[in-house]
Amino acid sequence: MGYICGIDENGFGPVLGPLVITGIVVSEDIKIPDYIVDSKIFYRKKNDFKKIEEIAIVAYYIFENKLPLSPYEIFIRFSYRKCGFEDNICEKNIPLNFKTENIKEIIEKYSDILKEKDKIKEIKVKIVCPYFLNDFVKKKNSKFLLNLFNFFEIIKGLENYREIKFFCGKIGGTIYYRNFIQYFFHNYEIYTLKETEEISKYKILKNNFSFEVGFYKNVEKIFPVASFSSIIGKYIREIVMESIRKSLDIKEEISGYRDKRTKKFIEKIDFSKFRKECIIRIS
Repeated sequence: MGYICGIDENGFGPVLGPLVITGIVVSEDIKIPDYIVDSKIFYRKKNDFKKIEEIAIVAYYIFENKLPLSPYEIFIRFSYRKCGFEDNICEKNIPLNFKTENIKEIIEKYSDILKEKDKIKEIKVKIVCPYFLNDFVKKKNSKFLLNLFNFFEIIKGLENYREIKFFCGKIGGTIYYRNFIQYFFHNYEIYTLKETEEISKYKILKNNFSFEVGFYKNVEKIFPVASFSSIIGKYIREIVMESIRKSLDIKEEISGYRDKRTKKFIEKIDFSKFRKECIIRIS
């Protein structure tokens, strides 16, 4: 039995909040329900929040065999994060209550996913806060490399699943990834399988085992496991954004993206109370 892993990012473009990269490993014969679709379709607007929260609750239940007590428990269970400051605005106000009214009903509602729970093997979520994002971009002058580096970090943490295939979202319009892969996996043999605008795919070998890494345009539309991954990542990013809003005493809903409401709020931030590099991301 082989394995597949969907990897995608959430929050590449915003001016506030973290970049979140998520990978989910499943058995290749898993049956992912049809309603697990592209996260941009699944979560179009704020009143869809309960939908992504329910999927995150189901994911927690799969691994812990119990319902979580709060969003913070989900955050702790799945995410890897690093902060060098005592006043961690990304985490200190993660909500303690769910927006979903009756989470006990979720077990029955998502019984089709839970039937496949033995085939869902691992979930990894990496959170890159604005401070570390800014530091990386200053040194390398590239958000592309930041994204790719964190994709590879997820892959490297999961490579022990023999013959696994990784389905990643393409980063920008990049076609050629081989040199980047060779740099990161420098003790491995790299074989190019395909390089086009739609698909860039490579076989990576070391010590008699191999795995495959592919970068796909519109990966969520092709592979449901990538949609599943992105929905979890989107939920983690949203609850971190809620912590940031509360920490900064933001009364209204702001997305953190480059919209007028977000820009207007940024102009009002008192940076004598908060570290600018922990809040505002480099363009």
